[in-house]
Amino acid sequence: MNRRPLILCADDNLSVLEGWKMLLERNGYDVLTATDGKEAFQEFVSHPVDLVLLDYHMPHMNGDVAAAHMRSCKTDVPIALFSADDVANLGDLETVDTFISKSEPIPKVLEIVDHLLNARFLFRRLDPSEAEALRTR
Repeated sequence: MNRRPLILCADDNLSVLEGWKMLLERNGYDVLTATDGKEAFQEFVSHPVDLVLLDYHMPHMNGDVAAAHMRSCKTDVPIALFSADDVANLGDLETVDTFISKSEPIPKVLEIVDHLLNARFLFRRLDPSEAEALRTR
């Protein structure tokens, strides 16, 4: 991969969103932001997103609904759902790869982000030029 991983981060709390953006950028990621589920979905379909971090409670479209729309478009992009609630409804977790409590320590969240991205890149499909380069080695 020749570019930095692109993470879409969506939260309706602007200070939380800006904090995550700064933290993720300091850890080597490019970050897109959105303040609601509809905007997050628009960014998702418009950019080559590698990971999505979604707040559960957002105006216009909750994170679980946005995740379902995203999953129907691109099945290979990992999606993490954040919430301050202790336990999300298990049905809400069907379209996401993980649930992260907003009370989770930052190092643990960064570990989860790393894990999700590593798994995606490990199992991603090769584009035709990459596959040809491997065949000719």
